Amino acid sequence: FVLPYPNDISYVFSGYAPLSIRLVQNAIRSGWRPMEEILKLLPGPHYETKRGGFSSSPSFDMSQGLSSSIDKVGDGRRSLVLVVFVGGVTFAEISALRFLSAQEGMAYDVIVGTTKIISGNSLAETFSENLG
Repeated sequence: FVLPYPNDISYVFSGYAPLSIRLVQNAIRSGWRPMEEILKLLPGPHYETKRGGFSSSPSFDMSQGLSSSIDKVGDGRRSLVLVVFVGGVTFAEISALRFLSAQEGMAYDVIVGTTKIISGNSLAETFSENLG
């Protein structure tokens, strides 16, 4: 089995991609507005925020997606995207976000924040605590 597209997120996961990573990928590429109907299917509210920039860096509206004028902040560095996982994230998802950030033409560095990093052991411990 050979994966045909080594630059797709599914390459990291041997053919599939988690919803969390696809959401980040689509938000970075085209913003939230094209996904409005899909977001309505998810429970809870969703928010669009606009970062207030400094005088040397433009503000970025996540609903607008990528644009050539915001590829880099004023001093030439790539802009940052903060991805926060409430409840935990796996090492594989972090690796996929690193893979996404390292792709050629990516205009953003991705920073991951989480309440917990989930491994196979921590997941199994959660079940064993609930059973015994």
